[in-house]
Amino acid sequence: MYITRIYIRNFRNIKETELCFDKRLNLFVGKNAQGKTNLMEAISVCLGGSFRHVRFNQYIPTDVPEAEVVIRLYFKEDNTERENAVEYTICNNVLSVKYNGLKMNDAAELYGVLKYVVFIPEHLSLIKGAPELRRSYLDEVAVMQTRTHLKKLSRYNKGLKQRNNILAFSGADTAGISAQLAPWNDVLACEGVNVTYGRLKYFAFLKEYTPEIYSELTEGAERLEMEYISSVFKTERINFDDVNNLYNIYVGELEKNLESEMKLKYTSVGVHRDDVSFFINGMSARDYASQGQFRSAALALKLSEAEIIRRKNKTCPVVILDDILSELDFVRRNYILNNIEKSQVFITCCNIEDLSSLSGGSAWRTEKGAFIKF
Repeated sequence: MYITRIYIRNFRNIKETELCFDKRLNLFVGKNAQGKTNLMEAISVCLGGSFRHVRFNQYIPTDVPEAEVVIRLYFKEDNTERENAVEYTICNNVLSVKYNGLKMNDAAELYGVLKYVVFIPEHLSLIKGAPELRRSYLDEVAVMQTRTHLKKLSRYNKGLKQRNNILAFSGADTAGISAQLAPWNDVLACEGVNVTYGRLKYFAFLKEYTPEIYSELTEGAERLEMEYISSVFKTERINFDDVNNLYNIYVGELEKNLESEMKLKYTSVGVHRDDVSFFINGMSARDYASQGQFRSAALALKLSEAEIIRRKNKTCPVVILDDILSELDFVRRNYILNNIEKSQVFITCCNIEDLSSLSGGSAWRTEKGAFIKF
C-alpha cells in the first residue's frame, strides 16, 4: 500500500496544502515547530488515530477557533489502480470521518485499513524508559495483528483491579483474604496465560527481525539482543501446549506471594509486571547505550514491526519516521535514506546536511506550515 496524495486545511499550523507523494521516499526538512510533525500527524489521524493521543479539538488552529478542519488522504493498494479516499473533517466541534464516501462512527474504525508503522522521538523510551512502556508496546503489536489480544488484556486488567482493591483493604486474616482472592486468581491466571502467549508470539518475531535490522544499521559493527522477562514463568521459552500446567504455575505464584502482597497492598507478580531487556554487544542498553544507539535500537524495533506486517498480511506498510536522523552517524543515516525497501517512507529532519547520502525520492522544505518542493 502507498499514499498517493493528501489535502489539508486548517490542521494545527497548516493553513492549506495539497501534496502528491513519491511511492518510495518522501522527506520534509525544516526547523522545529514549522509543521513537519503536524503533517505526519495529519496522515496518522486518517489511518486510525493521532500518534500524539490527543482529543480532536486540539487540531483546530488556536488563532482561528471557528475554523473547519479538513483532511483528505488518498491511497492505493499494491498492484491496483483504484484510489481509496479517507475524509476527516471537524466542523462546529463535530468530527466526521468517511471512507470511500461511507460515513464511519470513528477514525479508530480505519485502524488497519492502511497498514502503517510510525516512529516518533518518544519511542526512545521503549529502550530506556519504564517497563510499562515496553509492555504496552508489545500489547499494541499483538493487537495490531489480532483484536483477541485486546479482549484478553482487558479482562486481565479488570481482574487485576478487583484483586488490588481487596489487597488494599486487607487486614491480618490471611485465610479470609485468600478466599476472597481465589476467584480473581482464577481470572488473572486464565487471562495472564493468554496475554503471555500473545506477547511472546509477536516478541518472537521482533526478536528475530530487530537484531538483524540493527546489524544492518551499523554495518555489522554492533550486536543487539532482546530478552522477555516473565515475573511468573521466569523464562520466555514456555510450552503453551500444556495450558493447565501454566495455569497452575500462575495460581501457585499468586498464592506464594500472598503474605508479602498483603503488606504491599497490591499484586506483585503477573503479566502486568513483565519487562523486556535490550543488550548491545552484551551490555545493558538501558544503562550503557549512547543516544545514537538508543535511537538505532528503537528504529530497528519499529522497522521489525513493518516486517511482521509484511510477512503476516502480505502487504507493505507505510513507514513514518519523525525526527529520526538526529544523533545518528553517516552509516546509520545512509541506511535509513536508501535501504528501507518495499515500503513507502516518510521522514522528517531539521538539517539539509543529513540528506547528503540521499538517492532518489522527493523532498520538501517546511516553513510556517507550508511545504516547498526542492
